[in-house]
Amino acid sequence: MAGIPLALWLLCAPFVVYEAMFASNFWNDMLVGVTVLLLALYGLVCSWRNRRVSVAAGGLLGLLGLWQVTRPFVVPTAGPLPLWGDAVVGVLLAALGGRVMRNARTTSLSEQAQANRR
Repeated sequence: MAGIPLALWLLCAPFVVYEAMFASNFWNDMLVGVTVLLLALYGLVCSWRNRRVSVAAGGLLGLLGLWQVTRPFVVPTAGPLPLWGDAVVGVLLAALGGRVMRNARTTSLSEQAQANRR
């Protein structure tokens, strides 16, 4: 659920904040934003159904975050605001992905421990 504001930022910032809709980072922000939004919705559905989120979803979120951090320094951007905006969002996505992976892994280990006790 914490990924929804980050996804909305990625989807809205090129139109509202950056004022350069067709900058080199426009399509990257759209693609990463939609993917993060889908992963956040997947996490919501898992919580509503009392299921655990997969470790792979957290890994993908973390990789997207790492990509979002490094991409502005490799590919030219429209200016310093999109560069640092994408880098900060990338750090937050990577941290969120790590937290999701850790929670999924500890949940999986506790479920295995309970199954072994039975």
